[in-house]
Amino acid sequence: MLPSAAAAALVVTATGASVAESAPLTLDLTAAQAQTARDQAATEVADQADLSSRRQQVALQSAALQGRVTEQQRVARNNARVAAVAKAKAAAAAAAAAKAEREGKRWVMPIEGATFTSGYGMRWGRMHWGNDFGTSVGTPLRAMSKGTVTFVGYHGNMGKLVRIKYWDGTESYYAHMDSFSAQVGESVMPGDMVGRTGNTGRSTGPHLHLEIHPDGGGAVNPAPWLADKGLQ
Repeated sequence: MLPSAAAAALVVTATGASVAESAPLTLDLTAAQAQTARDQAATEVADQADLSSRRQQVALQSAALQGRVTEQQRVARNNARVAAVAKAKAAAAAAAAAKAEREGKRWVMPIEGATFTSGYGMRWGRMHWGNDFGTSVGTPLRAMSKGTVTFVGYHGNMGKLVRIKYWDGTESYYAHMDSFSAQVGESVMPGDMVGRTGNTGRSTGPHLHLEIHPDGGGAVNPAPWLADKGLQ
């Protein structure tokens, strides 16, 4: 058994000589353990700092991802709203176009409140090519359906005249007018005002002389044509 460090005993050899035995190496376990503890603590702190840093990075990445998702959702909602508005506008435009098409193809009388005074046929030894409707000067005259104004001006015995060509090819003549409110090339719809009645040209009193020319050809009796359109 080794002698204790405190006794520092002499060891006797076989010759009787004595020598001092070297003192035993004493390990400072307390200091080593403390250093180990400090090293472990430092490692744990570093690990905790690294873990905290990684957590922060994950949180930032998660926030950035959430931000991108939120932005994508906002863009998607906005695109959906834009698409819905565009769809609604297209539907409204289609409905308006369909309504205009339906409204444009209806027929109305060119004048209201007038008195039928003369019909189509021979009169005073000559052909009378239309129907006359007696009324006071200045009574509004209106387009009978959807069409285009083809003539506005003075035309011999007819006096001031407006001609309108409609969507089905029929052309109407309004003669002996007092004034115009339309011009050549203007598009009109049923009921649009094109001028007022008068007593111009060869006329015996203020009235509308109405002629009907199907397909732009010769005049036909307006009465049956009007009846066929449901007009009186």
